[in-house]
Amino acid sequence: MFKALILIDNDFVNDSIDLVEVANQLAGEEELCTYGLGINLETKEIKGFDSLICVDIPELQLKDSRVLTDIVEQIHTTYKFDSIILLATDFGRMTAPRIAMRLKTGLTADITSIEVIGEERRLIRPAFSGNMLASIICDSTPIMASVHPNVFHMKETVKEPKRIDFLPDELKASSIEVLLIEELSGVQDIREAKAIVSAGAGFQSDVNQLKELAEVFDGAVAASKPLVEAKRAPREIQVGQSGKTVSPSLYIALGIYGSMQHVEGLKNVKDIISVNIDEGAPMNYLADLVVIGDAAEFAERLTTRVKR
Repeated sequence: MFKALILIDNDFVNDSIDLVEVANQLAGEEELCTYGLGINLETKEIKGFDSLICVDIPELQLKDSRVLTDIVEQIHTTYKFDSIILLATDFGRMTAPRIAMRLKTGLTADITSIEVIGEERRLIRPAFSGNMLASIICDSTPIMASVHPNVFHMKETVKEPKRIDFLPDELKASSIEVLLIEELSGVQDIREAKAIVSAGAGFQSDVNQLKELAEVFDGAVAASKPLVEAKRAPREIQVGQSGKTVSPSLYIALGIYGSMQHVEGLKNVKDIISVNIDEGAPMNYLADLVVIGDAAEFAERLTTRVKR
């Protein structure tokens, strides 16, 4: 039996449940048993796992990766998992290496696909700034992986998990204190948008000018990594392997070359329109409709046309 532990991020509960599909693919032909780990979970409507391990200690500081590492180590000592999977959120990126070091195992970060050949398991992730894919053979136990939200999707299920209450022994007091939590208002998460107007290095105008066009499609504005690195767009709207993974019905790529790093951020997109002066841009070969021309001029004309 292949036993997988999935850490539930309280801020991304549904995305965490989707990681069951990662465990399913890792198990291959083996029988799978999934355990979810919830720490001070506010919601009780958790489905999809075989068992749900609940750690309820109100005074715990959930953003302290050291405390979470201690909890995971104790749970793993008890259940001996074959795999531990968590989301590659900001907190997940801090926590995953600590857990891997503590358990003396490897870690494959930001995986995008899985191959199981016989007893050999390979985790696929972009490498060299997204210019190639690395196939990493995992022969350490447990297999540890972090996954971007919205990359894998679990099929709908009504499976009710068996609840297991777990009380860790002698946890160290947290040395982290949350001073302020500030939520961005009026900013749509691009992962929830049904239509996205996205700008790349070939878009020479102000990215904010695309808001009007995005609003026409009831969508959101996004950007590629070069624009974020040039500080022409905020990181919150970056699409790609080091940004966010999106699954809109319509993706308008304006001046986006289409590196592997960017393409890895596109999953299950229904229609892609690519606008670029470079006929050989890789994004053009992925698009359903290609426009050869200036991206900024196209955006301006399209905005005028659809508003009519």
